[in-house]
Amino acid sequence: MDPLVFILFRNLLSFPPDQGKKSAYYSDICVGSIACRLEKKEGGAVRVYIMTLGTKLLNHVLDLSSKQNISEIYLHVQTNNEEAINFYKKFGFEITETIQNYYTNITPPDCYVLTKFITQSQPKK
Repeated sequence: MDPLVFILFRNLLSFPPDQGKKSAYYSDICVGSIACRLEKKEGGAVRVYIMTLGTKLLNHVLDLSSKQNISEIYLHVQTNNEEAINFYKKFGFEITETIQNYYTNITPPDCYVLTKFITQSQPKK
């Protein structure tokens, strides 16, 4: 495993093994990966933080989160990254916050927090 990928994945929290990280391969070449972690909010609610992804990998995390009754998923996107912002909006993410000077080595240094709130369906009686 690539050392950078290992470092990215080693801090995943409470997802069952191999569910907080996933890689996509084409002809034995890694063409995408996703890493996420569960975080507890004040009051005890749990949300998912996404660190990197692609379409199929994002769908994997959305499906997994829904099955585990996670109601919130969020991530950071640089404010000038319109392609990424539009990508996430297609999946129902919305801009919920702007953080000034979030990044230290890139311009612009500001980011948006994009959040997707998942409505849990109630089991039929």
